[in-house]
Amino acid sequence: MKFSHLLLPILALLVTSCEVEFSPNAAWKETPVVYCVLDQDDDTSWVRVEKCFLGEGSIYSYGHIADSVNYPQGALRVTLVAHRNGQAVDSMDFTYTLRQRDTGLFAGSLQPAYFCVTKGRLKEDCRYVLNIRRTSDGALIASNSSSPLALIRQTNEVLIRKPSNTGKFGFYDDGPNLEIVWNALENARRYQPRVRFYYEEYGDTHFVDLLCGNRTVTGNAQTYSLLYPRNQFLVDLRNALQHDTASKRYVRTADIYLTACDEQLNAYMNMATQTTSIEDGRQQYSNVDGGLGIVAARRTHLYKTVPVDSSDKANAGLHFFLKELGIGFE
Repeated sequence: MKFSHLLLPILALLVTSCEVEFSPNAAWKETPVVYCVLDQDDDTSWVRVEKCFLGEGSIYSYGHIADSVNYPQGALRVTLVAHRNGQAVDSMDFTYTLRQRDTGLFAGSLQPAYFCVTKGRLKEDCRYVLNIRRTSDGALIASNSSSPLALIRQTNEVLIRKPSNTGKFGFYDDGPNLEIVWNALENARRYQPRVRFYYEEYGDTHFVDLLCGNRTVTGNAQTYSLLYPRNQFLVDLRNALQHDTASKRYVRTADIYLTACDEQLNAYMNMATQTTSIEDGRQQYSNVDGGLGIVAARRTHLYKTVPVDSSDKANAGLHFFLKELGIGFE
């Protein structure tokens, strides 16, 4: 009987505890989510502004409710301010619009975004602060003012290619690799070369972009290089065109592009692809004060047009390998 008496207080405590309602949701606080990547070679710059949401149930359901993730038109003022030597020298206002993207991170139906024609206005000797303000009271709700953005400064446009002794885009006996060499760009942290390969089909010219991998800056080297193996190039090309077996001929030139991004975007990409344990959760990089997101820089215009070989020498010329792919090249 003594044992039963001891159980009574414990049972009473358990019953009382079960009656307490607990909600894991704290009080809601406005948290803007901002995405902006500036490229001084683009005609137009874009900013995406969303907001965090709070509610019970599936986050996927809330994510499809426009009021949960999007600010209404007219609710925000988005401004990009250029500073030189600590002084504001230019201010660019962004315009609200609805835009549909078929591919990429924001692919889907019409979504709100902000744009500004910035051609000729983004200067390499300036630092940039993106300000997000509520129009109702003028309050600054998000900014990157604690880490103003420096654009990627072009120091030399030379892009060197070392494919073979022939000087053409191809793979010969001197090595089954395409080597791309470039000079360092100031403020660049990660580089990604790509080959734009052209072909003709039914009289029309098309192209596919083949990524050659990426190279992250280490140390203070003046030049960097990356090897694009022949076999990888052929696999990438076959994968890109495997559903298109129509008769085609390759064009006798190819373009080599070099895209560079700054440390902010490099850090964001590293965090976005990082896998963590279930206990730690997924880390997220942000340089936005008052919210979450990324304000970063990239540069995409560096390229060089190179001739493509026409040799059909067995196990050597590019023409030979293209015919072996079985995707319609004659």
